[in-house]
Amino acid sequence: MRSEPELPLLITAKQILEDLSSIIVNSRAPQIGADRLRASLFLTIAEQFEAAFRLAEAQMVTHSASHVRSMIEALVAMRMLESNSNYVEQMQYEKLRGEKRVYDGIFADPNIPEVLKEPLKENYEACKSGCDTFRALGLRPKKISEDLGSEKFFHLVGPYSMLCAFSHNDLAVLKFRHEGQSGMAYKQANDPSLVIAIISAAIMVLMDATEQFGKIAQFPGGHFQYYFEAMNEKWGEMLDKSPEH
Repeated sequence: MRSEPELPLLITAKQILEDLSSIIVNSRAPQIGADRLRASLFLTIAEQFEAAFRLAEAQMVTHSASHVRSMIEALVAMRMLESNSNYVEQMQYEKLRGEKRVYDGIFADPNIPEVLKEPLKENYEACKSGCDTFRALGLRPKKISEDLGSEKFFHLVGPYSMLCAFSHNDLAVLKFRHEGQSGMAYKQANDPSLVIAIISAAIMVLMDATEQFGKIAQFPGGHFQYYFEAMNEKWGEMLDKSPEH
């Protein structure tokens, strides 16, 4: 592991994070309904953005990927909750489906004693009943690709695919992380191009989520507009400096 100079993009991300903090501290979130849940998703996105930034700052940008992938999923959920009044039920159904899969695995495992399975059966039945109820309402399992398409997040399809690869113990990713020139590496120095790819995607998602939050939360007069414009200005200046411009 060696110390590397901080990339301009990370400096910009840190400044955007400071502006974001002022927006959050001075916000008043909705108290009820889907917009309350959207506000929670926004706060999760903000926390994940900071986590991704801190990991990149610590020469572990490949681990930032899982947080940025989750940011995209939360952003899609924010938008779906805005456009589809029944999406809360979809989220509840997906939660129950995930729990049911865990129970199914436990009950199918011959190595787990029946005495340990027995106390779980009541919870399993309640979970199964909930899934059946939602299915009777017409709900079915959904893939993130469906929601990315329905909400026209086509620009996030490529980044999402890349982030998924880095979020798992993919063989190529393990080699990329830990195979150094003279042996195995711990916290190998960030690849600048990967920092740009991952943190740029994070900022893009954050800006969209922040804009949504500005429409549902309350702020002191002009506060949101001032800091959100400041975030946009910093991001715009960074884009102007990129090699593609």
